Amino acid sequence: MKTYVGKEAISELIGFLRDNRAHYITLVSDENEYTALGQRVEEALRENKFEVKNIILRGEEIGANERYVVQVLLPADLEERVYIAVGSGTLTDIVRFVSYRTRSFFISMPTAPSVDGFAASGSSMTIMDYKQTIQSRPPVAIFADLETLCDAPRELIASGFGDMFGKYTALADWELANLLVGEPYDPEIAARSQAARDRCAQRAEVLEQDWEEDIQVVMDALIEEGICMLVTNNSRPASGAEHQFSHFWEMRLLRENRPAIFHGTKVGLASILVAKYYEMIRGLSKEQAVERLNKTPKYDPQQEIQKIHEGYGDEIADSIIQAQSRHLNMTEPQYEDLKARIVEHWEEIQKIASKVPSPTEIQSLLTKVGGATHPEAVGLSQRDVRDAIQYAMYVRKAFTVLNLCQMMGLKLVI
Repeated sequence: MKTYVGKEAISELIGFLRDNRAHYITLVSDENEYTALGQRVEEALRENKFEVKNIILRGEEIGANERYVVQVLLPADLEERVYIAVGSGTLTDIVRFVSYRTRSFFISMPTAPSVDGFAASGSSMTIMDYKQTIQSRPPVAIFADLETLCDAPRELIASGFGDMFGKYTALADWELANLLVGEPYDPEIAARSQAARDRCAQRAEVLEQDWEEDIQVVMDALIEEGICMLVTNNSRPASGAEHQFSHFWEMRLLRENRPAIFHGTKVGLASILVAKYYEMIRGLSKEQAVERLNKTPKYDPQQEIQKIHEGYGDEIADSIIQAQSRHLNMTEPQYEDLKARIVEHWEEIQKIASKVPSPTEIQSLLTKVGGATHPEAVGLSQRDVRDAIQYAMYVRKAFTVLNLCQMMGLKLVI
């Protein structure tokens, strides 16, 4: 995959297309992104004799869902076309999905350093109101115009930082899942993800002393995170319980016809909450952990199914129940074995928990980049937060700190 972040992104794009003998192009953007960058890209392509089919998605809130997938898919013809997504992570997910289904290549041209999914192979889609990651294809190249990135709305830039700060809890969850349930774990990829996150945290401390360098660093870090997911063919290097919260909120907002919130903004807020779970874990001695495990009965699968219906509605409950089969079908011997592993590895669990900053430290990082630190600031109510605490665990099948805390009867109170 070729990646370029700089002031010659359009020229680099033209050279790449020529080198690869691409002629037929489908350019996809929305009205805002077309104004920000798409029009210049289209003009450059036409000046250089490429045949361009231009698709501009319209609507107040563009979503990676059936409606917009169809708008991109319908104009497809029999020509072997290269898709170019000019815009956000949402636009990239739509084009990634369509290019995979049409057996085409695609190129990503981000217009804001807002999310970490530009380089990934999975599309984060909402299908029939159910948020899920669908296998698609990674871009063959990413060309990010630095001037456009620097001019992006500040809330989108803060969203990118928020997505990166979510790696504090995501990486801890990944290590925890490897330790307790044997999920595959790649320490080299984890180290790459951590290094990208730390570069963003360092920039937060000196933000705006050199704006172009700030944006270069965060965009490079977001691309690196996508590559980490691509190499592992898994979202684990970048996604844990904080993304479960984010996806729960996204599905609720959609179901209730409420305004969307930027992905990284939700992730940043959720990271504060998930850090509180790790804070509770750090506060327990081994003796206290054993006492809690012994006092907390195994969850009832039927009650879990009822909670899924309550939290997500009957329309998508069956999909979530299917994804949670390992959790719901765990036998008593398997559960007791997992409890024994928790006790056996408590010191290692504590070491993992110690890598997660305090909730206050994450709040401080978000404040420095202009990110939201309170749910109410972006339209999330106390009910939304309380319900996420109760139901977010079921969004994905991955084992996270939320599962561990359920087993120990540790509940977050706000």
